[in-house]
Parts: sequence; structure tokens; C-alpha cells
Amino acid sequence: MGRSYGVIGQGDPDNEDGTAEDEDDRTVYSDVELASGDSGDDGYAYGGIPAAYEFVDPEIPCVVPAVASAPMSPGEEQLLHHSMAHPWVVPPYNAPERSRRSARESTWRSLEATLGAVVASALLLPFGAGFMVIDIGSFGVGSFGLLMIAVVDFAFRAGAASLNRRRVDNVTKNSPIAKGYETYTTLPRMNRPRLPECSITVVGYRENQQLWEDCLESIKAQQYPVKHIVSVIDGNDPADMAMATTFANAFPEKDRLVVHLPVLLSVLYVDKYNDTLRILGQVPTRFESFKAWMTGQPTAGHTAAHESALNYVLDYLYTKAAIGKWSHHKALCFTQPHAHKRHAMFTGFFVGTYVLGTKDALLTTDSDTRLEPSAASNLMAMLFTEDDIAAVTGDVDVDRRASLLPNVYALNNWFASNVDSPCQSFFGSVSRLSSPMALYRVSDLMEVVSPWIMQTHFGREATTGEDRHLATLLLSRGLKTAHTHAAKAFTDAPGKYVRWVKQQTRWSRATYREGLFSSPRVNSSNPWLTIEAITALYYPAVLMASMLYLLFTPHQWEHLVIWLSTVGAAVVLKTVYAAIVGRDVRLLLYPLNKVLFFLGVVPTRVWALLTTHSKKWGTSARSTHEISRSESFLSRTAHIGHLLVWYTALSVGLGYYLATALAKPALWAVALVGLVPALHAYADVVFAKFNFFIFAPRHIQQGRTKVSDVEAYPHTGAKRRFSVPKLSLKRVGRGSVVSDEQFEEDMAAIPLNPTKKDGSLFGEASVTVFEAPDSRRPSLFTAVTDGTASTSPSPVTPLPLAVPELPFRKPACSPALDVQYGEAL
Repeated sequence: MGRSYGVIGQGDPDNEDGTAEDEDDRTVYSDVELASGDSGDDGYAYGGIPAAYEFVDPEIPCVVPAVASAPMSPGEEQLLHHSMAHPWVVPPYNAPERSRRSARESTWRSLEATLGAVVASALLLPFGAGFMVIDIGSFGVGSFGLLMIAVVDFAFRAGAASLNRRRVDNVTKNSPIAKGYETYTTLPRMNRPRLPECSITVVGYRENQQLWEDCLESIKAQQYPVKHIVSVIDGNDPADMAMATTFANAFPEKDRLVVHLPVLLSVLYVDKYNDTLRILGQVPTRFESFKAWMTGQPTAGHTAAHESALNYVLDYLYTKAAIGKWSHHKALCFTQPHAHKRHAMFTGFFVGTYVLGTKDALLTTDSDTRLEPSAASNLMAMLFTEDDIAAVTGDVDVDRRASLLPNVYALNNWFASNVDSPCQSFFGSVSRLSSPMALYRVSDLMEVVSPWIMQTHFGREATTGEDRHLATLLLSRGLKTAHTHAAKAFTDAPGKYVRWVKQQTRWSRATYREGLFSSPRVNSSNPWLTIEAITALYYPAVLMASMLYLLFTPHQWEHLVIWLSTVGAAVVLKTVYAAIVGRDVRLLLYPLNKVLFFLGVVPTRVWALLTTHSKKWGTSARSTHEISRSESFLSRTAHIGHLLVWYTALSVGLGYYLATALAKPALWAVALVGLVPALHAYADVVFAKFNFFIFAPRHIQQGRTKVSDVEAYPHTGAKRRFSVPKLSLKRVGRGSVVSDEQFEEDMAAIPLNPTKKDGSLFGEASVTVFEAPDSRRPSLFTAVTDGTASTSPSPVTPLPLAVPELPFRKPACSPALDVQYGEAL
């Protein structure tokens, strides 16, 4: 084992203050433990030096902790098992009255869905078409089918999206909800119009500080009068407290509260649900579960188990909320044990609906997303146009970047938000309610939250696709989901190719799981969803098979030229359409996006179809420390190994095609071109290993060195070089450590990565925080005196942490701070 390095703020577990009483109390980890993550700390002794041989994967872990493993104080344990009875005998939210769909209408929609599946299959797999790109016996893929899919399909989508856009414009123009905020803050409190209640829930995990601050500022700037803001941080380790500190510093002291939940509400619900089924002797068999999946009906005992689990969770929540007076605060931040995003959203849904009493709608967003000031208003206007609409999403774009590739990656988002989702909205069946911005009707959300949190796939818990599964459950109940382009949001996009591929892998798995393995009731009652499911199943495989067949049949060399011309013409048509409609110079890069799409996303979708059972998240967190962690060769290969196979097949096929068609064996050397994308995919891993072998001897010579997360220090704006910075660490003897003061001075002098982005060809970088005019700001954080509302916000008082600039050091224990964190009972 190598030498050890002390970790700032990680003292003896018995020392509750988190400060070392003497040098021997400081926790020390070896260099191998720090690099591999076995120490329990995610950092390295130096940021750019990972382990040399261990399997290291910086992706976000998705492991749900059990209640028994949660460290709780005696008071918390007593509260968990002896809670007060909650008062919510009647649901505290409004539910619209709806008429049930007739049997004739259901039968007709099923016939439409079947016809759509037949038409889509005929286009993708045409039999006996005039010109066959692939012709093997009776099976063939013709150029006509590809042309129809590429051009006619897009034209149909664009037309439906245009009609939906016109409908949304009409709704936004005439809706009293969209314009109600204009008079809401200018009238006396008693004369304000009655608007539907809306609260905002935001979830995150070790987010970049600048992105998190921008997200909170955009939420505060919403023109619609938001009732409460609920933030749920998916983690309660010292490294997660930075987000809680940022949240507390963003709101006035009297209006915000930071609460620590020692257990997951979702785990309490699931455990109680399963225990009730076992007590009743109604644990479903595999056949009963399959029958419930086919019919879309719950299994026997579901109602009793759901009521028991719901009451158990609500009793615990009511007791905690009554002690901590949660409803007295407008902005609440919850930290809880890390599991994955779905469990954090579950907490936000229950707190916002029951504890805070939001009666009409909940708006969900992510910690890396900025909402435009009118986003909530336009979403609410669309949601309440029809009683059958259960949820609405909006136009989610990607922030502009100074570099080229992130802008290219983001172009798929434009087509998803301006063509695909509006087209689905025209048919009332948006299949993905984008988690960066989605508004749910509370009554419908609470009906599906039970099967949503307990979703399994091939017997394993589903950890991804939480937004898609919510849409699936709502659509399976005959409800509608909609899209409005009037509500806009901006989110972060991967800045590197490998991270983009990992993200696409996660999304593709969720797409196939919901489109192909969801309840048959969804596709049988939504014709357009049926067509899209068939297209998603066939299209990537058809593209790959067509390319490989044409490359390895060079005796018909003109077929490859015709095929590429057909696909290229479709891409040019889409580019022209996007440039005219979007009026954005970035959209001219769409052909480059399709090249990267063909090289990376097409094989990734086929791989995702074969690995839908995987629970991996893929990407790491976006904090400066987490995103800088390198991974091992084995981990990188596990994520992108399918791309290596695809690059090899393409490069070898290209070499064979050229050498055979042109009768020049020397052109086999073209096959080496496949090394270029392969080396690019492993470039950062190779560089990290090089750093390890270069700088590892320096670590051994320097003896014991202390580690700190780089996010604990403010950004200086200077660019960080790839080389490891030289610290003015004093050489100390064995068994001693450098003083905290000296170490903090040395670390503060290190130039870190800038958070602001420079302007470029693609426009100014989007770093400006949205702000609404003072006259249109909601009365969420206003001071009221003598019955009149003041639009001047109260001064923000920072959270009184003992060491605010070091969020990963546990604050000193004090009664006031314990009450602030909601831990005192």
C-alpha cells in the first residue's frame, strides 16, 4: 500500500465537529485508495492523477440504500416508528371531472394504431420495391423506403408541428392564466385574481456551482406567482452540502429552510407496500404480474398495500413537517441519502403536494436548467386548456458554447423540441416530458406515483427514464400530454464526445424500454406512438445493415453512391428547414451533427436495445471535482466498446470497398482510418495514465499531502493548464501534517477552470441569469406591511455555516444550526 494523504474536514468519526483534535485524529488514505475510490472519498491527492490499474468509473452510482443501513439518531428512530396520524383523509388537491372514453372510440384508436404499425413496417422493410439496397431472398430494403422515411416522414412531422404551434399561439394569446400575472402583483392582495396554484420542484446531484446558482435565480425570477420552491439534493455526504449552502444563500433567511432526511421516503413507501402484500398473502406471481402488464390493471392487493404505504409515509412526513414548521417557509431544500434521480423527485412530489398543500400543478426542473421568466405562466396556460391534459413540457434548448462540438451535439435537442415533441403534442401523446421543464397536474401525478417509483425491468429496478415513464403511465390512463413552444428553458449539454455517447446510451435505453416494453395499452390507444415505436426499433438497425451491406458488396459500387446521395439530400432538406424556422446560425452545422450521429448514436441505439436491462447512469456528476475524474481503460471500454466494433467494421469495409472497386490493393491502408475515432475516444484516459506514471513518484517523495475538493474555493477566472500545479507545500516529517491555514492559502492560489464562456461564432455564451422586472416579480419573497405588498425582496442572509467557504467541512454543532438544518426534534 502506498503512502497516505490526510483529507480536510474528514476527521475521526467519533469527533462530531469534523475537526481534528490533534494530528493523529485525521483520517488518512493511501494513494491507491484515494485514486480508486475505495477510501470513501471521491478525490485524488492531485486532481489529474487517477489509479493506474484499478477499475475506476466516475459515473453516478445508482444504489438504493436500505432503511436499516441509514444512520439515525434515537430521536429519528422513534419518530420513524411512532409518528403522528396525518390529517389528509381527503386528498388536499383539486381533481377535474372527466368523462370516460367510449368503447367505440377505444376500438377505433386501436385500429388506427395497428394500421400505423403496418404502414411504418412497410416503409422500413419494403418487399419487392423497384431498387433494393439490400436484397436477400424475399427480404429487401429499397431506396424508396429510405427516401420515404427520410423525407415524407419528416415532412409529416414538420406539418403536424406547425399546426400544434398555431394552436399554442392561440392558447397563449387568449388564456387568462398566461396574462394573469400582469395584474397579480399590481393589485391589492384581496383583489388579486384566482390563479391555479403551482409549486416548483428541482432536483440535483453535485451540480456545478455556477449552473446551480443560475437555476435558482431563474426560478426566483418567474413571473407566475409560485407557491413554494422545493429543492431535493440526491445525497447527504459532505460533498453534497455545497448545493445546500448555495440554496440557503440564494433566499432570505426567514423564507428558506434546509432539512436533512435520514431515510428515503420512496424506500419507506416501497418497503411498507411489499410488507403489506406479504401480510395479506397477496404477493403477485409472475403470471399475475404479466397479466397486469398486458391489461394495464393493478394486481390483487394493490389498493390495500398502496393505502397502507401511503399513510405510513404521510404520517412520517406530517410529524417531521409539524416539528420543523416546513409550511412556514417558501423555499425548502432537502438532503437525503443518495440513490438516483427518481427517488429525489418522489420526495419533491410528496412534500409539494401534501406538506405544502399545492392543489393544482407541480413544475419539475433540473439543477443545470435555467427557466425563462414566462415559462411557468405559459406551461400553466397550456395545462388548463383541457381537462384531459395531464402534463405539459416546453422548448428545452441547450446553452451556447464557445467551442464547436458542444454546439453540434445540441442540434438534436432543437429538432426534438421543435419538430418531434410538437408533432406528438398535435396527437396528444408526448412520449417524453423533459425533466428539465415539465408541468404535471397534481391529481394525475399522485395517481401514477406508486407504479412509477416501483417500476422494474426484467426483474430489476429501473433507474433511468423517469420522465418517459411518467408520460407512459399518464398516457396509459387515456390522458393527454402536450408541448408548448412558448415556455422556454436552457440546459447544459455534454462538452465531450464520450460523455455525449454515454448520455445518448442512457436515453436510448429508456426510449426502447418505454416504447417496446411498456404496457400494450399505451401503444394500442395512441396510433402515433405506435408508429414511433416501430420506427425507433427498425431505423438504426436498417441504417447499419444498409451501410455494411453496401460496403461489402463492391461489385455494385453505384448502389453506395445512390444510398449516400439519398440520405444526404434528406439531411440537407432538414438543415434548410431548421435554418429558416429556427433563425440560428448553429443549425447550419446539422450535417456535421448527423455524421457524429451516424458514427456514435446509431450503433449506440442498437447497443441500448440489447442492454435495456442495464441500471448504469453512465455520466458523472457535473461538479468541477466530479467531472474532472478520469476513468480506467476497462470502464471506458465497458461504455463505448460497441463503438470500437462499429469503427472497425466501417474502416475495414471502406478499405475493402475501395480496394476492390478500384482494383488497387494499396487502398486497404484506408482501413487504418478507424484508429482516429478510437484514439480520440481514449485520449483523456491515456493522458490521465501518463500523468499518473509521471507524477506518482513525486507523491511518494512529498509524503503525506492533504486533499480538498476544488469546488471549495472560488473561481479565479484564469485558465487551468493540463499540468499539475505546483503547491508550496512544506516538506514535513513522517507522521506530521501541514497546517490548515497554509494548505488553504496554497490551494486558493491554484488557477481553476473558468465558469464563464467566451463569445464565438455561435453567439454570446448564455451565462446571463434571467431576471424579471420588479413590477412583474411574484409575491413569493415580498415583505408585507399594513396589508400592502412590497416588491423589494428581503436581503439575503447567508447560511451561518462555521466555514462557509469550505462546504465539505461539517459545520460546528450549535443549537441554532441544528434547528436551521431541521435536525433538532
